[in-house]
Amino acid sequence: MGLETVIVAKSMESNIQTYKDIKTQSDAVLHFLQHLDIEMIDSVLEPNRTYQDFEKNTFVQKLGYALDEFIQSGDTYLNRFPGQCNSEICNYKCKGFTFIGNNSGNYFDLIIDIKEGVVQDIYECSLFKCFNQLVSKNKRIEIDKSALPF
Repeated sequence: MGLETVIVAKSMESNIQTYKDIKTQSDAVLHFLQHLDIEMIDSVLEPNRTYQDFEKNTFVQKLGYALDEFIQSGDTYLNRFPGQCNSEICNYKCKGFTFIGNNSGNYFDLIIDIKEGVVQDIYECSLFKCFNQLVSKNKRIEIDKSALPF
């Protein structure tokens, strides 16, 4: 067995351990968001859906730029904390998460609409209430304002 085969086998073995808690498509999206893995997010999101009112490809590009901001700030992981929309004029009490960079403290608040284990939509929430009041947030990263190259 060559060295390359051993590396691939070890990589596959560790992935099986890492991915054992992923049972649904929504579990996968949350997992890969936390791990800043835009390629895997792209591969598991439903292709013929809009997210935050963008076509999937545009949303994934914008999300990718937002995740790059976390990475450029030294983050290797996003900690996830549950919460809900706190605005009575839009998506009041819709469930979502605050995602906070493990080193920078930068964050975004996302409503993630999940039905039967499948993500129906993902969108930012500017009036999000995190259930954990002790969470410390730094700079807000905005997906909608993430630059797209033209």
